[in-house]
Amino acid sequence: MPFTFKDIIMTCGAAGAINAVLKALINPGDEVIILAPYFVEYLFYVDNFQGQSKVVSTRPDFLPDLKAIQEAITPRTKAILINSPNNPSGRVYDRTIIHGLGDLLSDYSRKGQVIYLVADEPYRKIVYDGVQVPSAFQAYSESIVVTSYSKDLSLPGERIGFLAVNPQAPIGTN
Repeated sequence: MPFTFKDIIMTCGAAGAINAVLKALINPGDEVIILAPYFVEYLFYVDNFQGQSKVVSTRPDFLPDLKAIQEAITPRTKAILINSPNNPSGRVYDRTIIHGLGDLLSDYSRKGQVIYLVADEPYRKIVYDGVQVPSAFQAYSESIVVTSYSKDLSLPGERIGFLAVNPQAPIGTN
């Protein structure tokens, strides 16, 4: 899937990217689903734009519980924020889960409610034993990836990152 410069925005790290995405997506009172366990600052990022965080627990193996996510979705839900490999658990969401989440969100899109899948991936390149991190872009067209270089390049304090909008996203059509 080729990218162009219109698909990518450089940011001050992943935090800057998430804040830019949320500023673009949510209005006061809109909901963002966050999967627990989660990076504690996610709640602050949503609050920055007067959004409502809806925390949904993962399964005992730390994989997303698709049924619990579906039960948490309301007409005010604008995004789901995922983090794989997860901070703090280290859990990598497998291809089946990512595509299942994409299928779930596609059902809502077909009914007229676009819910963006925001994948926070600063740990994407820090995996071992041949583990692969599946792409949200391959699972769902209304997806956005945010990341930082500080983790995989071991540059703590360097806030260089980007957000990338899925080139297949029908931005501006909904």
